[in-house]
Amino acid sequence: MKVPSNFFGIVVKRQRYREKDALVTILTKEYGFKTFLVRGTQGPKSKISGSVIPFSYGDYSGLVKDEGLSYLNSASNVKQFDEIIQDIELNAYATFLFDLMSNAFLNEVIPDEWYKELFKALLYIDNGYDAQIVVNILQMHLLKVFGVEPNMDSCVVGGEKNARFDFSVILGGLLCSKHFNQDVHRLHLSERTIYFLRLFSKISLDQISSINLKDSNKDLIQHAIDSIYIGSVGSYPKSKTFIDNMHTWHI
Repeated sequence: MKVPSNFFGIVVKRQRYREKDALVTILTKEYGFKTFLVRGTQGPKSKISGSVIPFSYGDYSGLVKDEGLSYLNSASNVKQFDEIIQDIELNAYATFLFDLMSNAFLNEVIPDEWYKELFKALLYIDNGYDAQIVVNILQMHLLKVFGVEPNMDSCVVGGEKNARFDFSVILGGLLCSKHFNQDVHRLHLSERTIYFLRLFSKISLDQISSINLKDSNKDLIQHAIDSIYIGSVGSYPKSKTFIDNMHTWHI
């Protein structure tokens, strides 16, 4: 079915198609992720080319198809996440967020509250907040969407709320020191790392300005979240590999 439509969207990806056209993936508010054929983007007089640069967002109009390529006709009120476009590190984290959302919702329409949350995250990243922390907070929240929300309130075995905790991927949450022997593969996390995992699972992005972490602590938190995702969700977007490699660069 083809539906002529006006919709709000965020440009995720663009690639050249044939000589003068482009294939543009847009995360639309109304239809989820859609790939559009956009005519004439390569010409110097193209009116739409600047509106379909990755990390642009605004109001778009086109023919939306249930399957296969859709067609984009026009755009208006288009703005850009300028800092994300210009900074390879911010670009990498934003791309990873798109991929996480795609995996979490299996390319279906993203619920309105999550679409707003993603857009807010991109705004925070674009406005200078720590991209890694922004992404980590959303990662902890997205575990619920993936169907593997961990128990971050109390020990999964005995229910203890005030104790020294570690994290058990197998048991799905916090494990107190009395029950460490229940999982020989527990993550052996520091109390500080556990504190921030619990914090990130509870707070909203609006509270991010109160968080300031050393790179060494951020690395430990990221490693813990990676272990949780690989052990419970089972896979990671390929874009995460680029972020991991990026941290080894010496510029």
